[in-house]
Amino acid sequence: MKKILWIIITGLCFLAACGGSDIDFSVDNSPHYVTDRETEIIIMVEDNGEAVSGMTITGSLEMAKMDHGVIEANFTDNGDGSYTANVDLPMGGEWIMETEAELDGKVYEETITFNVSEG
Repeated sequence: MKKILWIIITGLCFLAACGGSDIDFSVDNSPHYVTDRETEIIIMVEDNGEAVSGMTITGSLEMAKMDHGVIEANFTDNGDGSYTANVDLPMGGEWIMETEAELDGKVYEETITFNVSEG
């Protein structure tokens, strides 16, 4: 009896995990560094190919190969699945952003690596 109950519970947990959403976060523009100007970063959020709006999104940015500390970003919802933040970056190069998004009480975390051009 215990074995049958264990199989049922395991099966239900498996089905619940498979039925989850597939939220994807990606940088949707080519960020460009200019001295003494903020850099615009646009991220796109999709759930199984459909744009997701209404999220509250923050990001913690760090340079991949140099230490410039952590730069915080608060994204604004553009209403079409894209979110924009302007950040004061010290230089171009490869950046890593730890993204945290919240929608209807559920929190999503994603690490995004992207390049910022210079010049």
